[in-house]
Amino acid sequence: MTRTLPADHITPVRAYAALRAQSPGRSSFMFESAVSGDRWGRHAILGYRARSETLLPSGHDPFATLAEELGQPGAPDASGDLAARICQSWVGFLSYDTVHQLMGIEPWPEETYLGRVMKEATVVVFDSAAQTMTIAGRSQGAVNRCAWELAHGPEQQSLPALDPDAVPEHLETPVTDEDYAAKVAAARERIAAGEAQEVVLARRFRAPLRGADPFDVYRALRLLAPSTHHYFLDFAESPFAPGLTIAGASGETLVRIEREPSAGQRVADVSHASPVAALRAAFSGGSAIGAPAARASAISRALEVGPRWVYGGAIGYFGLEGAEIARALGAVWIDSGYFELMTGARVGDGSEPRAEAARTRRDARGPLSAIRAAQDARKAHDLAEEKRAAAEKAAEDGAVRDA
Repeated sequence: MTRTLPADHITPVRAYAALRAQSPGRSSFMFESAVSGDRWGRHAILGYRARSETLLPSGHDPFATLAEELGQPGAPDASGDLAARICQSWVGFLSYDTVHQLMGIEPWPEETYLGRVMKEATVVVFDSAAQTMTIAGRSQGAVNRCAWELAHGPEQQSLPALDPDAVPEHLETPVTDEDYAAKVAAARERIAAGEAQEVVLARRFRAPLRGADPFDVYRALRLLAPSTHHYFLDFAESPFAPGLTIAGASGETLVRIEREPSAGQRVADVSHASPVAALRAAFSGGSAIGAPAARASAISRALEVGPRWVYGGAIGYFGLEGAEIARALGAVWIDSGYFELMTGARVGDGSEPRAEAARTRRDARGPLSAIRAAQDARKAHDLAEEKRAAAEKAAEDGAVRDA
């Protein structure tokens, strides 16, 4: 079921914040993308109240699982407008470590699953050209509820002034600059020996949440790191996996397919495997792996200290009608009370180790400053609450004295 409404009274960010607040404990997402070098794309896509999820376990081929599910009865069809199609699509991510599965490389011992997708969300697509928003849901009741909830969220606090050079409070780098430089030197030696042409080495940065809202990280990233893709995934805790929130900005498109049945073609004639096959083919290339892919990923697996998890993976939506999936670069995620992110340097025969360590810090600047903005927004919120409580107490005390 769909419903199209004017959208001149609300922004996508405000609408998503309202929907997320109205559905605690339910998975949701927001995507914005641009093409042809534009800063902002025509469509912003929101989804919430996902009805089900699929976990893609380590040790199994996630692409085969996704292709099989697309072929099941009740899988998404290729009919309807954009909002209806995404309502019937799979939305989620695959970790970078999926490449180890593809290349026959030993997985990390702590690795439990390679990806997560949510399904059958109620979806809102904002069309900036038409100034409309189209809501799609599994029932008319879901559509009507969404139309009310997106306009009745809590008051949204403004972000503090953004400083592109700010870093989070209590920033940690588990691999120091010196240790990372040593790993670059080791990779360069293996390249010089002919084992690979180029290797991407990643490192992690982390900072405590300090009560910050990860959606504020997304809001800040949109301004600090304008890019081809902006994404926010908020997976609720389930009996099978803990909650997971990811915010990011990426300039690398892995797969973009827009396909509908041609005139006279039945929906069932559209190939089930095509978007998944395209993702499989694209996954082992690009800026996060190196060349040749099999050797480069094996070398990075030997030199790095743990899973990359979100960094360098894939994030987006796909269904029978097509897909839009970005490389998960510039990503910030939540783990055990910390914001985490990773960056990587492309190491070649002539790479200078200390310069590459400095490069990873520069590449992390946008996400790090977005985390600091979210931390500062929480501080401002807490200070405002303290002032409000103090004013209310003073007014109560004054009323008692007057009585």
